[in-house]
Amino acid sequence: MLKVLLFSGFLSLCSAVSHQYHFVNEAKNWTEAQSYCRTHYTDLATLYNTDDVNALTQLGSQTGSAWIGLYGDLENSWRWSITDSSFYGPGETEFRNWNTGEPNNSGGKELCVEMISDGKWNDVPCDTRYSDKSFVCYGGNNQYVLITTILSWNEAQTHCRLNYIDLPSIRNATENENVRVAANGNKVYIGLYRTRTWSDGSDSSFRHWISGQPDSLSLDEHCTAMSFSDSGQWTDEVCARALPFFCYIATVASLRVEVEAAAELTEAEIGETILKPLREELLRNGLPNSTTLRLRRV
Repeated sequence: MLKVLLFSGFLSLCSAVSHQYHFVNEAKNWTEAQSYCRTHYTDLATLYNTDDVNALTQLGSQTGSAWIGLYGDLENSWRWSITDSSFYGPGETEFRNWNTGEPNNSGGKELCVEMISDGKWNDVPCDTRYSDKSFVCYGGNNQYVLITTILSWNEAQTHCRLNYIDLPSIRNATENENVRVAANGNKVYIGLYRTRTWSDGSDSSFRHWISGQPDSLSLDEHCTAMSFSDSGQWTDEVCARALPFFCYIATVASLRVEVEAAAELTEAEIGETILKPLREELLRNGLPNSTTLRLRRV
């Protein structure tokens, strides 16, 4: 009974929560626009689908471009290919062993990571195929396997997931040394990579780039603008550029959930058995990490 009621509740709440978008016709750089949106609304606009694109194009000036909330964060957007949170202990997702001067995003397109012969890490383009680039797969139980086939990072990830577990997620210095030994002097891809992220922390994977974008024509093109003259498609831009922008206000929704239990649940039990899985499901459906749930008994 509890599972059925919660599942129907997930669907009801996900469909009820929406973003109300606002166009601010004041030229600001991306950081200033973000600050303005967070002060007067909720945040810079996060988009989830083409319906959101259409909603923004109808609000705007129909010429030029405007900032949205997608941006590239060189320091804080790194993540591991293995996504199972139970794989990591406290602080283990944050282990890094960068080479001197890395990561540097040379050329503006370095979103993946290689390990070199001394065990240090460099950020590299995900689609670059070096003549000396191999990769290591993680097979579980501290097993690391060198694959000398020359593949891109994404192809290497697919190979590891099909034949082993994944590209290696390196949690500490010991595992870093194990991967270095397995690499046998080769430059190898590891499981660390980054993507552009949303200002509000949303997990939305929706992208609407103009063909050829993002091109990182300038090394500082870390922010994203929507072009009114290209059907709302996106370009990467220098964050210091002054543009109008889109903000959003998150709609607050209420949900009534009925629970049948053999005994009266404590507040802690309700939080663990109802609110925690409900929030996790909402985040999987695209709501931002700032989403909070409050309980009110009726």
